Amino acid sequence: MTLRALQNRLDDTGLLREQKPDAKDVEIAHLAHDSRRVEEGGLFVAIRGTEADGHDFIDDAVAGGAEAIVCEHVPPDCGAQYTNAAILEVHDSRKALAELAAAFFDDPARSLRMIGITGTNGKTTTTWLIHHVLQVLNDRPTGLLGTIAARIGEKDYAPTHTTPDPVGLHWMLARMVEQDCAACVMEVSSHALAQDRTRGLPFEVAVFTNLTQDHLDYHDSLEAYRHAKKQLFDDLSENATVLYNTDDEASIQMVADTAARRRSYGQGADADLHLEVLDDRMDGLRLRLDNHGEYDFQLVGAFNAYNLAAAYGACCALGYDEADVLAALTEAPPVPGRFEQFRFEDGRTAIVDYAHTPDALENVLQTTRSLMPEEEAALWCVFGCGGDRDRTKRRLMGALAERYADRLIITSDNPRTEEPRSIMNDIRRGMDRPAEASWIVDRREAIREAAVRSEPGDVVLVAGKGHETYQEIDGERRPFDDREEVRNSFGKHTPAR
Repeated sequence: MTLRALQNRLDDTGLLREQKPDAKDVEIAHLAHDSRRVEEGGLFVAIRGTEADGHDFIDDAVAGGAEAIVCEHVPPDCGAQYTNAAILEVHDSRKALAELAAAFFDDPARSLRMIGITGTNGKTTTTWLIHHVLQVLNDRPTGLLGTIAARIGEKDYAPTHTTPDPVGLHWMLARMVEQDCAACVMEVSSHALAQDRTRGLPFEVAVFTNLTQDHLDYHDSLEAYRHAKKQLFDDLSENATVLYNTDDEASIQMVADTAARRRSYGQGADADLHLEVLDDRMDGLRLRLDNHGEYDFQLVGAFNAYNLAAAYGACCALGYDEADVLAALTEAPPVPGRFEQFRFEDGRTAIVDYAHTPDALENVLQTTRSLMPEEEAALWCVFGCGGDRDRTKRRLMGALAERYADRLIITSDNPRTEEPRSIMNDIRRGMDRPAEASWIVDRREAIREAAVRSEPGDVVLVAGKGHETYQEIDGERRPFDDREEVRNSFGKHTPAR
């Protein structure tokens, strides 16, 4: 694509403030917002981030071969202004990057039916359920973008973020179009919304799952976090449909200013799509959805009943037959690392779950407790909290784990650049009886400790990392998988399903 065409996109969207000199008819080979990734013929977008300002690296980008620079201002000591590189000054670099990425890849989202899911918990499961239904009911493949995988049909790509940056996002959407995908279902994170990564995406259906505390390290306040989530619905067109959880108190505010059609789901009598939990067992849920009789599903826990209802409502909003959607959902397998069960010959059960927020941890502990068949069996919980993230939730999670679990082992999660014991001490501050818990920094040893000390009939919940295949320590991602550690520590196991 030519630089002039990209300049026109910025001009048409009201983002262009000034260009020096006028854009040339040169071909732009690629887009980058990291100066280290700029190559000959590239366009560099300078963005002010939380840790670094791209404007400080404009000269590096030009030295790397950038034909053009997009920035909010040119630093006085910047040498790029004295080179042949075109400089396009814009009002907002993040918005500009989203528009440029869409234009560069020929607006691939316009050729797809776009479905977006946001909320604190349930995004991944709901996304996977919708993807499963569309794969079953469509002759053409469906794309998926989320925490666990970026998927085109049945082929997986390693995800970099829950929602990729605009260049990665539109690259993936373009690959979906190339491979004849009919739709894309994607998780939309609060970070992505706050950073305008999804700007301009024509979502046909958007889902709100719930809102609880998370990411306050980035958003500073729950109100700012709520505002970021709300942006998805504020930007919907009148031709779109929003599905929202009416049992979540934040839902009314979330959809208050949307132009889209609204459809609610929940257990309350006022829900458009009524949900009733008839039975909840370790081998699955029995629900009544939208007065369609009783159906058995492979997912476990009342929290997953909401995810099933959201997926059902989203697929129906896309025009699929209600009975066909329900039939497909009954065949949907559990999501990796989400209440993933491992049953052992001696009667013990281990559960690996991604729960890393207070609400998610409480839900999975409550569910596990309610489903345990033996009154004398013990519920173990092995968990930690991530480093360089919201510190305020650590004591909350310590209090919740102590309330619901019989035996606690506090350990490391992804400490990142923090000292693990410091994180564990923050968890300790929320507990009344910390001396009764075990404190083991090494996560592998913590899981082994649970395997050694648990008894037949006990249930061991390993929470926080779920599907992840690494542990991030001192800025390095080291191979680590809770599921593999459970298998190795507990010995021979019988798959739960």
